[in-house]
Amino acid sequence: MPRGRCHFALLLALQKKLAAELPAVAELTATYMPDFLAGSVAPDAMRALGKMGKWGSHFYVEERPDTWGKAVSGMFLAHQDLSDVSRLPLPDQVLVMGYLSHLTADEAFRDEVTAYVHGIENWRPIIYGLWSLVDELDISHPHLARDIDRFKRKTNIGFISCELVGAFLKKSRGWALYSDPLSHERVFLDMIGKPLSDRDIQHRLETNRRLAAPFLTADRLQAFVNQAVLRAFEEVRRFVSNQYAQKAKP
Repeated sequence: MPRGRCHFALLLALQKKLAAELPAVAELTATYMPDFLAGSVAPDAMRALGKMGKWGSHFYVEERPDTWGKAVSGMFLAHQDLSDVSRLPLPDQVLVMGYLSHLTADEAFRDEVTAYVHGIENWRPIIYGLWSLVDELDISHPHLARDIDRFKRKTNIGFISCELVGAFLKKSRGWALYSDPLSHERVFLDMIGKPLSDRDIQHRLETNRRLAAPFLTADRLQAFVNQAVLRAFEEVRRFVSNQYAQKAKP
């Protein structure tokens, strides 16, 4: 599923939609932007650093189509302590909203982009190339790295360890600084502890992007962005109106 830079870009696009349609929520997420950003990478932090696996952190798995499209409801079913927005402090609410945006972006990416790669035997280079291509989405936030640096929390929000999320967010900081694909790739390789020479990185990146390009038409890219933002908006709207808390009651 997409890497952190893509999640940052989609989160900021969500912020614009919230400002237009749910201004009170947008004011809240703007006030606690570091928590919003942290939430947008938190599922990957809990998977990688928290050792929770895909199901425990993302609440779906690729091999089980019956779990697709149910990540957000699955999270609140598994962690009902997070489902009642009225019981959460404001920064916690915002971090959870960021978490939801990650889950919905992953689902939109699967449905609108990687669905076309299913069944191909040598699929990994294509997926890596797709990650790089969608990392080029526009980020219109001049102080993104500064807001990342402002996240200092060490407490837990239910199952979410802010300390682990903060460590992962710090590793993601380079994505806020650079706009070129080669730098994005270096950030990713550093995160997974796989240093390569610049020549190796460049060659692999060019190959992967070339293989991926036919699978990401302009229409598919726009459909992915539209769906990611729409799904995130709808889930945030349900969360802030306490719809999941009502479903969680016996």
